Amino acid sequence: MKKIYDYFSKQWIRWFLLAGLISLELLMSFSFLGYIHVEPISITFAYIPVMAAGCLLGPGESVVLGLIFGLSSMWKASAPYVSETDHLFSPFYSDSPAASLLLSVGTRVLFGLIVGLLYAWARRAGRSRAFWIAIVSFAGKTLHTMLVYGAMGLFFPEYAYSILTAFSDFRTLSNLLTIVCTVLVVQVCWLFLNSSVFQKFQYRMDIVRRFRFDEGYHRSFLAAVILLMLSLSAAVVVYFVHRMTFVLEDLGLALSEDTQVSLLHLQIQFLLGILAITLLVYVLLLFNRRYSLYLNYKANLDGLTDVLSRKGFFQVCSIFLGKMEFPGYFLIMDVDCFKEINDQYGHPAGDEVLRRVVDCLRGVFSEVGLIGRMGGDEFSVLIHTPLTKTELEAKLSAFLLAVRGIPLPDGTVSCSVGVCPVHSPAPIEVLYEQADQMLYRAKESGRDQFVMAHGSAAANE
Repeated sequence: MKKIYDYFSKQWIRWFLLAGLISLELLMSFSFLGYIHVEPISITFAYIPVMAAGCLLGPGESVVLGLIFGLSSMWKASAPYVSETDHLFSPFYSDSPAASLLLSVGTRVLFGLIVGLLYAWARRAGRSRAFWIAIVSFAGKTLHTMLVYGAMGLFFPEYAYSILTAFSDFRTLSNLLTIVCTVLVVQVCWLFLNSSVFQKFQYRMDIVRRFRFDEGYHRSFLAAVILLMLSLSAAVVVYFVHRMTFVLEDLGLALSEDTQVSLLHLQIQFLLGILAITLLVYVLLLFNRRYSLYLNYKANLDGLTDVLSRKGFFQVCSIFLGKMEFPGYFLIMDVDCFKEINDQYGHPAGDEVLRRVVDCLRGVFSEVGLIGRMGGDEFSVLIHTPLTKTELEAKLSAFLLAVRGIPLPDGTVSCSVGVCPVHSPAPIEVLYEQADQMLYRAKESGRDQFVMAHGSAAANE
């Protein structure tokens, strides 16, 4: 279960983007955002989220968006008030339900798969990948209409549609504007997700994920708010439809069975639109929550080394100690003879040594531990990922070796480390005190080494 959780947590950005694209697809399918008609121009955008999913995420995600696109299309085609041709997309009105299902849903799923594979190929095109992504985006609308008209010609030949029908309006202003909009939207989204701005944002959000700041009760609260919004929206819609029916009947306008079905159909479409808006708001609120948590984390960073300060480190350790898997380890280390380094080479050189030591700490422990500066030349690490004693000793040896590579004009740098195993939740102050005792033993034994509680020690290397 832990491996499954780790996989989904590491893929969090993909799930957020997928949820956002699903909400946009639903909004486009059930609002004017997906279809704009201003005489003499008609522009359709409902297929764009499918292409965006293929470009930004992958074939699997574009297939999911294609499925939602197809189901939305099938639902709209199932309304009594649509045209006979539109009813071909509904298995509830068609004489060939399986064929209609393949037409409305199957073609959109196939479209998602094809564009996802094409974008996957384009992303591997090296320096020319931006060009090929634009080419795939340019061909997307035509590919979609070819699949739809081709399926109509195959399953319903009496309507005289074929793949060639897709090219009948290729040179029209509406079609060209749609293609240009598609290329611009997909290209801008792809460039943004690969920009340094987004990479920095993703890194900051990942810090929140790795440090597990996002407490469960916040997610539960947001989920409760979303559920409340949906319930209230449903109540408003039901009331509105009921009162509208009452007013029409009061005016002497009797509603036929088809009219009542149409109203119910529109009511459900409205609810789906509300669901899409709610999902989008939920995603944005979670992003905002995580960024607020990052800003709180940033406020607790040490200005010189950019790791957690003593106060922030102890606060985050308290969170980890209540959730982490055991056994873990608590480490304290400081730079040997650091006062002499400051006295001999000056404080700027001493500051650079501290920054380089932190680089060594990150290089060895960033994936398995939480790093903080206790003050001066003293640092601590909470190993929150289960490691065997042998694995920890290998990492400590690698750290000491990396520190020895920090150059000084007349020598190199070394560190002493005290280690305290953590087998169960314990006050951070107790762990700090025990590890500090091991640190003094390491110094008394000659420095440049680590000493582990319960008599485990490593000599100079």
